[in-house]
Amino acid sequence: MKRSAASVTVKLRGGPFDGQSAVAYGAIAGSLIEVNHRSYRVTKIEQVPGRREETGTAVFEPRPDSKHIAQDDANAAAKVAARAAAKAASAKPTL
Repeated sequence: MKRSAASVTVKLRGGPFDGQSAVAYGAIAGSLIEVNHRSYRVTKIEQVPGRREETGTAVFEPRPDSKHIAQDDANAAAKVAARAAAKAASAKPTL
């Protein structure tokens, strides 16, 4: 599929920007676009008659790994902090 040089005004569906529009230059159907660090998959693109512009729609595509990675990092940090607190509590005070 040929990548367009025109701007594509994309209507966003789902996710935190549901119902809002974004401009993606050179987007094609099926491509992934980033909107404020959120991923949207372009599903449809149509020409605007008489203009060098296109309109389209994009559907929110959550990143399953990013949430789990953040949770794993938080859990690991909590375990390290708990171990450090337990070690500090069991240490004999020096006089």
